[in-house]
Amino acid sequence: MAPLLSIILGSLLVCLTHAEKHGVRVIGSLKKGINPPSIGDFVFKSPYFALALKTGIVTGIIAMAEGMAVARSFAMFKNYNIDGNKEMVAFGVMNIIGSCTSCFLTAGPFSRSAVNYNAGCKTAVSNIVIMSITVMVTLLFLTPLFYYTPFVVLSSIIVSAMVGLIDYDAVIHLWKSDKFDFVVCMTAYIGVVFGSVEIGLGAAASQLII
Repeated sequence: MAPLLSIILGSLLVCLTHAEKHGVRVIGSLKKGINPPSIGDFVFKSPYFALALKTGIVTGIIAMAEGMAVARSFAMFKNYNIDGNKEMVAFGVMNIIGSCTSCFLTAGPFSRSAVNYNAGCKTAVSNIVIMSITVMVTLLFLTPLFYYTPFVVLSSIIVSAMVGLIDYDAVIHLWKSDKFDFVVCMTAYIGVVFGSVEIGLGAAASQLII
């Protein structure tokens, strides 16, 4: 309940004090409704098709690497194995379907996965049923309520969820057992925290290649 209460109280506080006029960044107006189908918008003879294809391949590889890294991280917490083939099939199917419904590229984001993990979600049903229905109802009816929601509240929810995922014992074990793996781990961590997941993965991978 803490994240929900944080959003409600933060939004009420901003609304009552008009903090958005004094430098507090808020979400602002959100367009209501679900994205329209885009299957009829595909163009395969565009002069930009080759560029879009190259960009899509690179973006897909990065998203796949990010999703697998996130999946393996949570698999270690729950002590289960990850099937790379099933992961690739899942990413492919959801992006093919998503491209027909005006969706962005879909991967396995660390922030939402961390929030799900800390909320006690056990299976994909939490995304397929609970989250999808909640998002749909929110987009259709509740978007005006988020006008005054401050970005700092959303950030705090993600940060609080991710802090609990830091495995200090594993880092200490890496330092004692293999200094190179420790450096790679810290490089990825610093890159993700101060840059993005792509920067962290790229920096760690470049060290392994070198």
